[in-house]
Amino acid sequence: MDAKFERKGIALNQQQDRPESRVAIRKRVLQLAWPVATEMALQTLTQMVDMAMVGRLGAVAIASVGLSFRPLFVAQAIFIGLGTGTIALVSRAVGAKDSKEAGHLAGQSLLASLAVAGALATAAFVFARPLMIFMGGRGEVVPLGTVYIRGLAPGLLFMLVGNVLTMAYRGAGDPHTPMKVQLVANIVNVAGNYVLIFGHLGFPAMGVFGAAIATSFARILAAAALFWILVCSDRGRLRLKLSDMSTLDLAVVQRLFRIGIPAAMERISMSLAFMVHTRIVAELGMLAVASATVAGSVEQLSFMPALGFTVAASTLVGQSIGARRPDMAEKSAWESAKISAAFMGSMGMLFFLFPGLFVRLFTDDLSVAEPGSSLIRLVALSQVFTALAHVIAGALRGAGDTLRVFAVTAFSSWVLRVGGALLLIQSYGLTGAWAPIILDWAFQALVLVSWFQTGRWKSISV
Repeated sequence: MDAKFERKGIALNQQQDRPESRVAIRKRVLQLAWPVATEMALQTLTQMVDMAMVGRLGAVAIASVGLSFRPLFVAQAIFIGLGTGTIALVSRAVGAKDSKEAGHLAGQSLLASLAVAGALATAAFVFARPLMIFMGGRGEVVPLGTVYIRGLAPGLLFMLVGNVLTMAYRGAGDPHTPMKVQLVANIVNVAGNYVLIFGHLGFPAMGVFGAAIATSFARILAAAALFWILVCSDRGRLRLKLSDMSTLDLAVVQRLFRIGIPAAMERISMSLAFMVHTRIVAELGMLAVASATVAGSVEQLSFMPALGFTVAASTLVGQSIGARRPDMAEKSAWESAKISAAFMGSMGMLFFLFPGLFVRLFTDDLSVAEPGSSLIRLVALSQVFTALAHVIAGALRGAGDTLRVFAVTAFSSWVLRVGGALLLIQSYGLTGAWAPIILDWAFQALVLVSWFQTGRWKSISV
């Protein structure tokens, strides 16, 4: 590994073959987690501002955006899978002190992602209206949602590629660069919303379409910046040569897909289940969709920042195994899980005690706010389970054990969440549709923690 890469990266390369204290492990976890948590918090803040601005346009606008999210999450799920393969392979190369291999792996991941991203972005634009109808959109929600998806489609290509780039940085132990880029992109996004949604500085008021255009522009900017730093700047901790993208290395792509396909299937399955769950809620009407959208936005306040600890677990497990330190992999994962559970548990208490306070961040429409507050109290009960499920799943993905995570999450999402909603919605309405979410996260947490404790994931070859 070159001197600069070794000096600046947050990796396990500096540690000796000696036991480390819990304080030292916690420090390393926090070093990785806080930039990712900050980046996620910035994304969440931007989503809050987006939803708050769109929310001023009324319940129809909220519902159109809410129904649009789920199909787009399915597309994003594929690239979360590719990103999982990227972070697992890059982090092992870093742990083995091979910066040249790390750069080559990042280049191949990016090359493999480009064609798929282009196809998905095109499909989103072409099939925007059928997607809205499939999701249960009615009346004015369908044209508004169609326009919103089509406005997001150009940025979708760059967002998906940007996700893979971000995972490459994180796998190398550099979460700071994506955080800084995201900060700038979020400022651009919020400014664009202000100008384009309501019509300022000489621009016409474009409503939800303006929100989509602002988001697309910010995503294009972010992906371009991440790529430029990776290739052209000497300030990055992970360097990519254009020759790493000149031809497809089938051996690397095979390794990437061996890890990434189960992870992508996991995310696709989960996203489809969430989409069907939203479709079930839509049977109760657009006010129910708007209330559920607001409750989901509130949950992002705890959920997105806590993903920093999931990334920390994935990175440190991969680096530890690459450095032949499975003991450190296990300790790092548990420390990440404990901190995440403490954070999300604390947020859950606030959600339960003050739901109305959080709802008012997004809407002042009482027909949306009152049922939304009830849903937030249900969300509060699942926070600790959600933290454990996500972090331990992230640790297993970092070890390359993606197939088992896929099996657990697919069963839980479809049988418990979707099946439970179908059973309970007729008798208990919106509350019945959301209560199975608690059971879903509790089951995932129990099964994944139990498997992690066996230690069999330590010997998986990638």
